[in-house]
Amino acid sequence: MNPKLLACTLLVAAASVMQAQTVTYSLPQTVVTVEVDAVQESFFAGPYAPFAKKFLGIEVRQTDATRSYVKEVRLITRTEGDPAARFSTDIKGAEDRFLALTSQGLVSFQDKLEAGDLIWRFNPQPEADFGSRGMTSTTRTEVRTTWKEVQTDTAFTRIPVEETYQVEKTSEMKAKEAADLILKARQERFNISTGNTDATFSGEALGAALAELDRVEKEYLTLFTGYTVTREQSGSFDVVPSATARKQQYPAFRLSGRDGLIPDGPGTVYNLEFEPVEVADGQSAAKDSKNMVHYRIPAICNVRLTSGGRTLFSSRIPVYQLGRESLYPLR
Repeated sequence: MNPKLLACTLLVAAASVMQAQTVTYSLPQTVVTVEVDAVQESFFAGPYAPFAKKFLGIEVRQTDATRSYVKEVRLITRTEGDPAARFSTDIKGAEDRFLALTSQGLVSFQDKLEAGDLIWRFNPQPEADFGSRGMTSTTRTEVRTTWKEVQTDTAFTRIPVEETYQVEKTSEMKAKEAADLILKARQERFNISTGNTDATFSGEALGAALAELDRVEKEYLTLFTGYTVTREQSGSFDVVPSATARKQQYPAFRLSGRDGLIPDGPGTVYNLEFEPVEVADGQSAAKDSKNMVHYRIPAICNVRLTSGGRTLFSSRIPVYQLGRESLYPLR
């Protein structure tokens, strides 16, 4: 080849490369974030519950139990780049057309959620803690009398000897003491309220005395009736619909009686269902060609949150990956 011709050819090729403006882009996909507020109630039976009927004449719950329920659910849609649909193209001389697709959200440069990392917040599972709440002592002092023979000058004489020792209280013994204290507090409150007492209470002293008797009664009564701990939980769960899925139903989260909100595992399943009701028209994107750019038009979907066959709520949102992929000429 003529050296001058070869030099000219290389210069033209270099200029062409320098003039090219190649960009890499992704098609957008919709991520649905399900934000859930739930309430969990944990009941702890009192240690003296088996004796409530015998000593206080009341029926109480005998076993621990935990239940959870959904308080509020919110759907938040976000758009991110689909890593499985990434393309490159030369937009030199057609920047305005390409940026128009970008500004309309039909083409994406963003691969991650704009909101950043999602935070799941779970409070620790509570445990029964009666602590020193109205607890009586675990032992009691008993006196036992024994007889001891003592030799005198004329005979043997039996004399009584008292021995003091500690006895470990049974649960029934401690329950009986707690019940007696409850009944005593009620009687004292009644006596003070009716004036049937040697002590005189008036004004703040009367209110303070009654308040203290109420506190003592409630504290000891909890040992029989138990108590409930209520706590709130918040969780965020992502659902990314797939165009290749046979059924547009995805488990969003689960609600466990013990663990509350969990992403998976045993518990009541809450599903997010998508039903496209409108697919945007567009030309087939099967054939690619030069000076063409891919883009996605979202499908409008009815989305429902269901559990156990019941629809808890429904909404209407656009989902990109369930819509139509098309080609747009840049030049």
